Amino acid sequence: KGTYRDLCRPGGPWTPEHEEDVFQMFLALDMSLLPIQALQSPWVPAQVQCVRLLVQQQPADQFHEELQQEVSRAMEHLQTIHYQCSKLTDKLNVVEQRTVMNKSQISDASTAL
Repeated sequence: KGTYRDLCRPGGPWTPEHEEDVFQMFLALDMSLLPIQALQSPWVPAQVQCVRLLVQQQPADQFHEELQQEVSRAMEHLQTIHYQCSKLTDKLNVVEQRTVMNKSQISDASTAL
């Protein structure tokens, strides 16, 4: 920090253009190839860290969006299945009622004979 302050002091050799040049050099590097320990150096600008984190976050956001869509489709499919099950249950109840009625009619007919 002291060296940086000394470079940035009024009349010092360091200018914002030099800082921008260093930042552009870091941007030109392929940060994905560097080990994480190298990126934790105080010499790596914070902007580079932010860009690296955003690049890592992007696939997670895309995965989350795809997962959300898949969940929505699955929910619609489950609602369709639930509707079909309720229709089949209603039909089954009708069949059971008819079976009970038929058994009672058979029982009545056999006692009449």
